[in-house]
Amino acid sequence: MRPPLTLALLLGLARVSPSVAQTPPVQPPPVQVMILGVFHFANPNADYAKFQGIDVLTPARQAEIAQVATQLGRFRPTKIAIERVPAEADSINDDYRRYLTGAFALTRNEVHQLGFRLGKQLHLAQLYPVDFQEGLSIDSVMAYAQLHDTAFAHRFQRIIADVTQELDRRQRDETIEANLIFLNDPATILRAHQPYADMATVGARDGYVGARVVSQWYDRNLHIFANLASTAQPGDRILLIIGMGHTPILRELVRSHAGMQLVEALDYLH
Repeated sequence: MRPPLTLALLLGLARVSPSVAQTPPVQPPPVQVMILGVFHFANPNADYAKFQGIDVLTPARQAEIAQVATQLGRFRPTKIAIERVPAEADSINDDYRRYLTGAFALTRNEVHQLGFRLGKQLHLAQLYPVDFQEGLSIDSVMAYAQLHDTAFAHRFQRIIADVTQELDRRQRDETIEANLIFLNDPATILRAHQPYADMATVGARDGYVGARVVSQWYDRNLHIFANLASTAQPGDRILLIIGMGHTPILRELVRSHAGMQLVEALDYLH
C-alpha cells in the first residue's frame, strides 16, 4: 500500500531538510569601526575639567598631525564620523568641499585637523556628523555631595586635578602621536570611565542624583552610537574621531553589535 500523499510529502521533506539546514545563510561583511579618542585640539574648555591646551597650528605640531593622519590612513576608512550633530552636516560638508578646492583654511579643531585632512587624503566625498547634545549636570551631583557625601566630593575633585595636571603636561611636552597613544590605551580608557561608576552611587536611595546624571551620559552616547550605526553599510570601515571621554561606552556598544567589529586605534598609531 502506498503511503498517503501528505505522509509521502513529509517523508520527502525529511530526506532533503538536513542538507538544506546545513547550508549557512550568507552573512554580510562586518562594519569595521575604529574609535579614535582625542583631546580637543581647539581647547574650548566646554568639559568639566579645564585644560591649558596647546597651539596645534605651529609648524612642529602641524607636522605631527600630518604624521598621525598618514598613520591613520593605513586603516583606509570608507567613512569618517565626527563629533558634530547631524543637523550640521550640510554646513560642515560645505566647508569640507571648500577645503578640497583650497578655499578653506583648517582651524585648530580636530574635525578639521584630522577629519578634513584624512578625508582629502582618502578622496572621500563627505564626512558624517554623529554627535548628540545633552546636558550633563555634574554640578548638581557635586552640590549634593558637598552636603551628604564629602568623601566622593574630595575623590572627584582630586581626580579632576590630577587628570588635568597630567594631560596638560603631556600635551605640552609630548607629540600629538604620543598623546593619542596614551588616550587610546585600554588602561587610560578604563581610568576615564571609573569616575562615572563612582558618581552613580551618589545619592543612592535618596533621589539618585548621581545615577540620574550618569544615565544622561549613557543616553548621550547611546544616541551617538545610533547615529553612527545609521551611517553604516555592510563592509564599511568607519573612523570615528571623538572626545576621549566617549570611548569607553562607544567601544562596548561596537563590541556588542553583531554586525560590527572594533578596530584598535593603537594598531595604527605606532
